[in-house]
Amino acid sequence: MFIPSRATLILAICFAVISILFYKYADYADGDLDVVERNIIKSWTKFVRPPKKQFKKLAVGVNSNIDIIVPGVALLDALSISPGDKKNHDVLGGLRDLQETFAYYFARGSAAERSFTDSEVFQKIIKAAGRLNNIQHFIGGNAALMATKASNLFPSLRIHFVGPVGPLLQTLMPVAIEIPNSCRIPQDEIHLIMEYKVGEQWGSATSPVANRFITSHDLSNAQIIMLEPFFESIKTFQPDLIILSGFQILDSQGPEFFKERLDKAVSLLREVPPSVPIHLELASMADKEFVKQIIDKIVPNVDSLGLNEQEIVFSSKASDGPHHDHFDHDEHGQPEIHVISDIILWFLQNYGYSSKNPDARLTRIHFHSLTYHIVAVVESHWSNVEQATAAGTQVAGHQACDIPQLKAELMELQIPLRFKLFSGDEERVFDGNNPVLSWRKDGYLFVFSPVLVCKNPTKTVGLGDAISATGLMFSEFHPRSNV
Repeated sequence: MFIPSRATLILAICFAVISILFYKYADYADGDLDVVERNIIKSWTKFVRPPKKQFKKLAVGVNSNIDIIVPGVALLDALSISPGDKKNHDVLGGLRDLQETFAYYFARGSAAERSFTDSEVFQKIIKAAGRLNNIQHFIGGNAALMATKASNLFPSLRIHFVGPVGPLLQTLMPVAIEIPNSCRIPQDEIHLIMEYKVGEQWGSATSPVANRFITSHDLSNAQIIMLEPFFESIKTFQPDLIILSGFQILDSQGPEFFKERLDKAVSLLREVPPSVPIHLELASMADKEFVKQIIDKIVPNVDSLGLNEQEIVFSSKASDGPHHDHFDHDEHGQPEIHVISDIILWFLQNYGYSSKNPDARLTRIHFHSLTYHIVAVVESHWSNVEQATAAGTQVAGHQACDIPQLKAELMELQIPLRFKLFSGDEERVFDGNNPVLSWRKDGYLFVFSPVLVCKNPTKTVGLGDAISATGLMFSEFHPRSNV
């Protein structure tokens, strides 16, 4: 009887293993190593579907402007601004403030938005931007961007928009969106979007991800002049969904004015019947006390909240919530999954609707970041949550790469393959064949899905607004009276 040698046996085992791996990973042929990404895309495609009951009339307000998008480092070079200290400024008074604040967020790869107090300095920057090659003008402002995305997603949706609309913005807005004549302003408000690429260098700093820094000197939006006209118009329009944004630019105003406008917003929000859900989209803010007032006053009076990693951690810091020092130790600004889950749970427990807090409206939070999204809801109020989360993560890749169909070779999975859902939990192993993960905690439904990050993004501005609008439009709302 033939007895194989030890070497022969080892060779046979190796051959068997290689054969199994060959057939299991046959998709790797011709150098294609994007199996996990392709599996995620296939799963999303089969999984995502619109809600059975779709929103029909959407009212959106109140911030809008023209975005001028330029390469950030090239603009700083054109202004003869050299790399220097990295220091955050809540508002910008001059070019040195711009240099230090841009450097601070550039090194972290975190999005940020700051207002200039000096109109002349800002106009000098705009003129320098105009001398660069290939500058681009786009629809800007969270509210205008979300209205535009919703219009593109659902052409049959009737959309009523209220915000300051200048001559150029009027030509860029989709014709299907209804804009009252009362929104017209003689000159467009301008926001400057200073983009940078992953791995780009400026002085000693290297950007860890592609992102942008936004600056403006914007009086119409900074005073939210369209707040009252917006709420007055919805009495006639009678929407079945409201999207509200723009409070972040108020932090360039004084404390008394800020408080006055917030108090007015609260009184107007409380006039909206509970059968009509209100979504609030947050954006980057710098003043901790102003953020705390928005969280304390506005958030309990809306049904849904959208925000990113900078905004959620800063909100927790402003209100003494969990992990509020997280970014003090995280240079790259991508928080761990369990950190975000902890903060979302804290948000819902302290500012959301419950038997202990029946006057609050908040029942949904949509967190979005570069690498993953988490949506958490009170299940009796929201459905189609898993599909909405996946739809939101999909649109991030579509828009960042500017492609109609997701392509695995153009994007990559950047989440850790092992992670905890909450602090103290055991680690989970990510499965690319099942990229939408759901779990329950303290009566809330949490849904997670990763983002396939575009390797060479063509545009980073407006991603959060597109994500939030998509996730919202794929959701189904159930009013409290029907529970």
